[in-house]
Amino acid sequence: MMRIWLWPVVIGVASTLGLIAGLVSEGAGDWLSWLALAAPVAIGLQGLSRSGARPPSRGGDLTPAGSRRAGRS
Repeated sequence: MMRIWLWPVVIGVASTLGLIAGLVSEGAGDWLSWLALAAPVAIGLQGLSRSGARPPSRGGDLTPAGSRRAGRS
């Protein structure tokens, strides 16, 4: 169970620390905030690139809605 939840908890704690640092500190705290809040975005983008997710193609093999409905009557 701990193996499943370890990284989501780490990302959540880092995000929380980043939000708090951005609200209450100046200078180095701003840099900490940027790094802590950029980490989940970078992890998500890296996961998307590894999954091979592609945006849906336009057009493709879809048939017009009218031709699908014509056969039902």
